[in-house]
Amino acid sequence: MLLKYLLPALLAGGAAAAPADVSGMAPAGAAHSNSISAATDRPGAASDAALDVTIPRIEDAVVRVDGVLDEEVWARAAVIDGFHQYEPADGRPATARTEVRVWYSPDAIHFGIIAHDADPTSIRATRADRDNISGDDHVIIYLDTFLDRRRAFFFGVNPLGVQQDGVRTEGAASAGRTFGGSIDTSPDFHFESAGRVTDAGWTAEVRIPFRSLRYPVAPEMTWGLNIERRIQRTGVTDVWPEVRRASASFLAQGGVLTGLHDLRRGVVLEAQPFVTANMPGAREDGTWRRASADPSAGVNARLGFTNFSLDATINPDFSQIEADAGQVTVNERFALFLPEKRPFFLEGIELFATPNQLVYTRRIADPIAGGKLTGKLGGTSVAYMTALDRTGQPGPQRHALFNVARLRHDLGANSWAGATLTDRTITSSGPGYNRVASADTRVVFGQLYYVEAQAGASRTDRGDGQATSPVWKAEFDRTGRSWGFNYALNGVGEDFESDAGFVNRRDVVTGRAMNRLTYFGAADAALERITVFFGPSRIWTHRDFGSDGPVEGSEFVNATFRVRGWDLGARAGRDFVELDPQNYTRFETVTPVGIRPYAPLDRVSGPSLELSASSPVFQQFDGRASVGGGRVAIFAEGGGGNARAVSGSLAVRPSQSVRLGFSTTWQRIDRAVDGSEFARTVLPRLRAELQPTRSFFIRGIAEYRAERRSALRDARTGEPLRIAGGIDPGATEAFRTDGMRLDLLLSYQPTPGTVAFLGYGVSFMDQDSFAFDQLTRTADGLFLKLAYQFRR
Repeated sequence: MLLKYLLPALLAGGAAAAPADVSGMAPAGAAHSNSISAATDRPGAASDAALDVTIPRIEDAVVRVDGVLDEEVWARAAVIDGFHQYEPADGRPATARTEVRVWYSPDAIHFGIIAHDADPTSIRATRADRDNISGDDHVIIYLDTFLDRRRAFFFGVNPLGVQQDGVRTEGAASAGRTFGGSIDTSPDFHFESAGRVTDAGWTAEVRIPFRSLRYPVAPEMTWGLNIERRIQRTGVTDVWPEVRRASASFLAQGGVLTGLHDLRRGVVLEAQPFVTANMPGAREDGTWRRASADPSAGVNARLGFTNFSLDATINPDFSQIEADAGQVTVNERFALFLPEKRPFFLEGIELFATPNQLVYTRRIADPIAGGKLTGKLGGTSVAYMTALDRTGQPGPQRHALFNVARLRHDLGANSWAGATLTDRTITSSGPGYNRVASADTRVVFGQLYYVEAQAGASRTDRGDGQATSPVWKAEFDRTGRSWGFNYALNGVGEDFESDAGFVNRRDVVTGRAMNRLTYFGAADAALERITVFFGPSRIWTHRDFGSDGPVEGSEFVNATFRVRGWDLGARAGRDFVELDPQNYTRFETVTPVGIRPYAPLDRVSGPSLELSASSPVFQQFDGRASVGGGRVAIFAEGGGGNARAVSGSLAVRPSQSVRLGFSTTWQRIDRAVDGSEFARTVLPRLRAELQPTRSFFIRGIAEYRAERRSALRDARTGEPLRIAGGIDPGATEAFRTDGMRLDLLLSYQPTPGTVAFLGYGVSFMDQDSFAFDQLTRTADGLFLKLAYQFRR
């Protein structure tokens, strides 16, 4: 019966209304009665009437990208205005006037931005590193070059011309991040930009070469277009065209660029030779030893066609320029996700996106060489990657070959169906492989709704026989303006493994029934918006799903209040965990009269509460703080505890060239049986940046970890625990970690791919928490990288 309603909506393709009338081009500074403006009287979402922008082709224009729109060519450009507010409330007139001019030459598309502001002295703008402008005023241009309403390249600029770029996708988990359908700033594209603050606001120029884009092979093209302006002083986001929250897709509500023809792109050939050197040092038996410099060289190469890209690498450099931020792990049962940062994997990474995170490129840890093909042909996206990886194991197990393939075909206006295959095989003879195959689909209908489903399985042989296990997902979502929901079931089989993906927990079925209610205040009200999320979540064991009850779950209400740019939040809930006695069969309780078998608690449950507040982005600072606590399970000893946590962050911008960021997390868990401390973690982090120019910066990061855990105790009596037979006696003993990590980096990066990095990292151990006068250096390393990207 469901197909009866889905199929007509799926095949309709989202026909657009007649395009807006375009007549004439306004010269700079003139009135814009003939500009292209979003219609204000059309009902429903913006996708009901997509706007056509016919942009002029100007052959011989000579333009200097300097942020000053004073050349004659800008008077001939198409003018886009008529922005509408999207954040904090949609459907209202823009709070400040924004005008974007656009034209194209045979080899590039040009955008001129005029952002009016009633108080130019309050504009937020810093000379930041690339992609680090989210706290500044900025404008982002989304180009949906395939007009598929599912993926768009985006190019952002702040009032000083600092760049941000990447890919926005709709409705798929990212191969580099845990969330899906969102912004990924990891890819870098070649484009030019400049900006300046004026007496009336700020202006900027953006020149995007067609060689930096992918698009269909066609004599004439139509591209999707969305434009977004963020005004940090007020916390307002304005968009063109008018985009409504009541929609399953942001890109589906975009306008279109027409008039594009005979674009000069050709085949892009890129070669990036590089050299690196690393000099590690370490303390061994009280003596400091430093290894000699370990130079290495390699090359990355790319052939970029109009709609496909072929990438290859030999002896790739995958050094991390910034250390991953620390996370609290003392009571964590499962692996933690870390985002991808390595350059080779980032080209076309969005095309590997799949439900259930079946592609996670950080599983390819130390590759010798790799190759990749990504692109789109008609309505089909293609992504294939292969890499030979060092496993770190001795002998014949030392190398593994990865092969990852993903196909996705567009259906109708916003829907798709896809398939994923991954394989990791030990290259020596004999068994040793993991293979995963899955199919998935996302069907959008009724503008507000989507259904997403996945079915797949893994087959694994580690030399002890084959094991096959399923993975599956079913999700139903409504994205309404005032009311929305997301209901989902996600299953991972008992023996499911994905050597090329991120699956941190097996043998589970996770279910949720999340609901959302939103109230929007009046345009001039202090209370701008209230959003309330509520609903239950449950976790069952996969092998017992449908026959036994859940082993974990929660019910919660989470309310956020936006008041004059401040975000205030409160979350109240009840959580429960059923503890599996099989995990504690070898534990014994040490009593004054002897040893007896240990019996953990059957169940831990109780309330939790968290309060949070985020400030607006003030001219020189912004901050966030949260405090919370509640009943938790202590998994190491099978008991219950009471957790308290405080976290906060503060960003300070004393000048356009200096940024300071401080964050800290404090967490403590006390045992419920006697109030004694089980564990405590303090994790402060300081980040300082000096950026004299857009190309050069100096950065320092200092992170301290003070973590301790007491010896394990009986959850019912508080008596000591031990493991029978003397197996791993340290597992029940107390431990502590007190130490600091310091990373310094000098970076010069005039264009993407051409870089000079000089970095130094050092680790210290402390005798006691924050006893800085007792710090002992335990390891360090000096790192150098030089790379130059040839592009023709």
